[in-house]
Amino acid sequence: MVNYREIIREVLISLAEGRVDESLVERLRRAEEELLSDLPEGVEGRAYLRAAEVLRDLRVELENTIFIVRAFRRAMYGGIIAEEETTRHPEPAPEFEPEVPRERTVYSPLEDATERVLVTFKTPVPKFVGVDMKVYGPFSEGDVAFIPSENAVALKRRGVVEVVEE
Repeated sequence: MVNYREIIREVLISLAEGRVDESLVERLRRAEEELLSDLPEGVEGRAYLRAAEVLRDLRVELENTIFIVRAFRRAMYGGIIAEEETTRHPEPAPEFEPEVPRERTVYSPLEDATERVLVTFKTPVPKFVGVDMKVYGPFSEGDVAFIPSENAVALKRRGVVEVVEE
């Protein structure tokens, strides 16, 4: 069995030092494959499967990071970096294509069911956050606006607004 603590330690050290080596990505791939080969039954098998998923997600993120860093270097420095890399590393490094992480659930935005009323401001009012978590204002005397009814009631009690239409 692979020593997973050692691999995770290497990943953390690499990230802390600001470098990610392709050999580390390959070690993650081998560890992932080893976990998935001949899965035991029951809870232990589910634990191995989950560990393999975590390693896969980490590997995909590291591969994508390597790809983005290379693309950034090419875009920013063009041929200068490419020449330096070929003089330091005569053998070509393997190219990684970005792998799309597994699909995540996307939730639709909440519907805004806040009831609004038309009000006229009697006095200046600075910006405020309404009960619908939106920013309203600032308002000057005589301004007309649609604001949440709960905010309108509170402002009306203070004599700041006059409700035009409910």
